[in-house]
Amino acid sequence: MQNITNVFDYAEITHEKMNWVTIYITGKADFRIDVKKKLEHSDIEFMPGYIENSSKANPHDLYWLNGHIDLRKFKEAIGGKLIWKYRLRFFTNLEAFIAFQNEMPANNEFTAHELRMIAEMQALEESK
Repeated sequence: MQNITNVFDYAEITHEKMNWVTIYITGKADFRIDVKKKLEHSDIEFMPGYIENSSKANPHDLYWLNGHIDLRKFKEAIGGKLIWKYRLRFFTNLEAFIAFQNEMPANNEFTAHELRMIAEMQALEESK
């Protein structure tokens, strides 16, 4: 009978304590399904979370990452294409995430730049 200690290399087996880091994501349009698919096909250790008040106008999501994974690797797993497509913003603490959410205009409000563009288009229509 073969000795069980020869089969396993105990030096490779580590029982590290895993620290989970919370990442909050917000963006335009509903990015959640695409981001989840990308992460599922990566080698990133993560757990999806849930944020109750996510709306279709200002969607956001929550993930817990293995503490050994930095934010850059997480973003690389999602991919630059999706980050730019949905204008994703990443937050590592709740306070910054909430502050950003509070700064965003409500669903029916336009930014100052958008209001100027609307006024310019209306002026062009009236001059015709």
